Amino acid sequence: DRQTGLLRRINVTPTTSTEFMLSHALSNMITAFLQAIIVFVTAYIMGFHSQASILGVALAFVICLIFSLCNVGFGLITATIAKSEGAATGIAFMFVLPQMFLGTFVGLAMSGIAQLVGRFVPSYYVTDALTSLLLRGAPVTSPTILLDLIVVITTSLIVLLAGIILFRKFGRG
Repeated sequence: DRQTGLLRRINVTPTTSTEFMLSHALSNMITAFLQAIIVFVTAYIMGFHSQASILGVALAFVICLIFSLCNVGFGLITATIAKSEGAATGIAFMFVLPQMFLGTFVGLAMSGIAQLVGRFVPSYYVTDALTSLLLRGAPVTSPTILLDLIVVITTSLIVLLAGIILFRKFGRG
């Protein structure tokens, strides 16, 4: 958007940075919801049958939507720092790779230190909640699920707000 001049054109409209960013967040949440549906339906077709109740499956979708906000925040931070598309791709890997390797099932195969560090990435709590809900059939009121949900909500809000603030201050234009 910066290279094509879209951000400059948006600057002359009455649209605020927050409105612009929240519209991106909403569109990304819709995309994340559709992706989660596709993954869940595909897994079901391939033979996966969740241990979760309908409420548990619904909560799994909510957790994915909340996590998408965190990733929108990381994207905003990347857009603020990067001055070109190529730079954005490289910077984005600083957010993506730790989440992939430390916060998912891959982290379980790593050293104890890597597993400990994994607790500092939001995808760890998403993976833990989804595993508990979908594979173990944990109730939605389980303390583990509630703790994971609180951490994902808190982290997502902090990262999204940081992204909006940074983009508002340094990223437009």
